[in-house]
Amino acid sequence: MKKLASLRKILLSLFVLAVCVANLFWAGNDRNSAAIVAAASGKARGGSLKIAIIAAPFTLYMPKSTSTINNQATMPALEPLGRLNAKGVYEPWLAESFKIDPEKLTFTIKLRPGVVFHDGSKLTAEVVKWNFEQMIKNGKASELCNPKSFEVVNDLTLVIRFSEWANNWQDVISEVQIQSKEAYEKRGEEWCAINPVGTGPFVLKEYVQGSKLIFKRFDKYRIKGQPYLDTLEIDIITDLNTQITAFQNKEIDCVMTNDAVAIQSLERAGFKNTAKKSPNLADIYYFLFNSKDPDVPFSKLKVRQAVMHSLDYPNIAKVLTGGLGIATNQFGIKGAYSYNPSVKFYVHNLKKAKALLKEAGYPNGFDTTIYTRAEIQDSAVPLQASLKAIGIRATIKVLDGALLDKMQVADSIPGIVMGKGASQLDFTKNYIRLYSSQGIKNHGLIAYPPDYEKALFGARAAKTFDEKKKLLQTASKKLVEEYALLVPTGVAFYKCYTQDYVRDLGIYQVSIHAWTPERARVTK
Repeated sequence: MKKLASLRKILLSLFVLAVCVANLFWAGNDRNSAAIVAAASGKARGGSLKIAIIAAPFTLYMPKSTSTINNQATMPALEPLGRLNAKGVYEPWLAESFKIDPEKLTFTIKLRPGVVFHDGSKLTAEVVKWNFEQMIKNGKASELCNPKSFEVVNDLTLVIRFSEWANNWQDVISEVQIQSKEAYEKRGEEWCAINPVGTGPFVLKEYVQGSKLIFKRFDKYRIKGQPYLDTLEIDIITDLNTQITAFQNKEIDCVMTNDAVAIQSLERAGFKNTAKKSPNLADIYYFLFNSKDPDVPFSKLKVRQAVMHSLDYPNIAKVLTGGLGIATNQFGIKGAYSYNPSVKFYVHNLKKAKALLKEAGYPNGFDTTIYTRAEIQDSAVPLQASLKAIGIRATIKVLDGALLDKMQVADSIPGIVMGKGASQLDFTKNYIRLYSSQGIKNHGLIAYPPDYEKALFGARAAKTFDEKKKLLQTASKKLVEEYALLVPTGVAFYKCYTQDYVRDLGIYQVSIHAWTPERARVTK
C-alpha cells in the first residue's frame, strides 16, 4: 500500500419526455408489490455485511441535512417516499401512489397501509406532514418546491398544495426520507441527529461517530421476507489505503471509490466493478469563488475569469482522476438535461489571465485561502499551483467537513471553497438547492445574477420537457461560462467492488447515494 500512496503523490505533480407525461397524468398504483413479493421468495436469510465509506455523515436527522453524504448512511433505516427506477424515473416506494393535478396545483400522496416505525409508532399522513414541516422549519422549503399548505385527508392520504406549477414535484417529494415523529417528540432533535428512527429494513443499534454504524434486521419490516441480512455495518474508513487493504483481506465486503490508483490495484487483484455508468453515477470536482462579498477580490468577474484562464483543464482532470475521468466545462456531463453543447472551455492562457488581473486592479496578485475538507484536499493542490502561476498566493486550509458545511450555509468565506458534488440526470433540484437564492447554503458566497435565476426557476416551472431542457442549459452556461460562479475541474466515475459472495446490494446502479439494503444478501 506504500506503492499506492506513492503513485497518488505522483498524480498530484445530469427528465426524458416520459417523466413529464408521468408527472402530469400518472395516477399511481402499487406497481412494485408483486415484483417485491416475488423477489422476497426463495432466498436465504441471515449473515452480515460490512460496507466501507470514506466520509462520516454530518447528521442523521435529515430535515437538517445539507449534504447528500448523509443519505447513503441513513438508507438502511430511513426510507424515502419514492425511488429511482432503472430508467432514472422516480416512482412510489414508501408511498403507495402519487397523483399530480397541474390545474389544481396539488400533489397527493397515498401511503402504504400497516407500515410501522422502528419504535412501534405508525406511518400516517400526519407523520409525513410533520416531516415536511420540519424541513421547512430548517430552511428547506425550496427543496420541496415551496409548498403553500398541507391537508391530511385521512390516515393514509396527504395533499400538498402549491402556489405555482413545478415539473419536478415527484422528484423532490420522492427523495424525502421519513423519520418517526414520536421519536423526535420523546427524545428530541439532538438524539435524532445520531439515532435515525424510520421504517427501513434495519434498525440502528450502535453508532460510533466517525467510526461505524451497526444495523440489525427490523423484523416488522413491511416487505415480506426482507431484509435478508441479520446485520449490516457501515464502517467509516477515511484513509483509502486502509480501506483497500481491509477489502483485500476480506475484513469488509464492499468498497466504493473513484480513485484511479485504488481502482487499478483492485482490478489487478481480480476484483470486478459492479457500478453502472450514467449521468447519475459520477462525481464532479469543483470550486466556488466568493463572488458576493465586495471586499473579496473574487467578487470581480475579471478576477474569476483570470483564474479560469489559469487552469489547464485536461491535465487537472487527469491529476484528480488518475486519467480515468474527464475534464468538463460545465457542472454536468453529456446526457444530463443541463448539458449545454455550446459551452466552451476557457483557454489556458497565463498572459491573458495576468492581464485580466491587472485590469481588475491586482497587477501583483493578492493573498487568499482555499478552504477544503480532508477527503478532497488533494483537489486543492492543482488549483493552488495554477493561482501561483498568475501571482495569486493561496494557502490551503483543511477544515472538518461538518464545520465547513455549516459555514457554507450563510457565512462570507473570504476565498475559494473546494467541493465534490454528485452528477445528476436532472440538475434542476440540485442547482436550486445549492446554487440559488432559494437554496439551503452558499448564501454568503454566491452572487445570484437575475438572468441566471430567471432561467433556473423557469426550468422548474416549464410546461414541456423541451422548454425545461433549454432553460436548464441556459442556467448551466451562465453558472460557469458567463459568470464564473462555480468552476468544475474534473469528472470522476465511481466504481463499486464487492466480495464474490455479495448479491443485490444495489450500490451505484441508479444514483450515487441510492442503494437497496433490504435486498442485499450474502451466499457464504
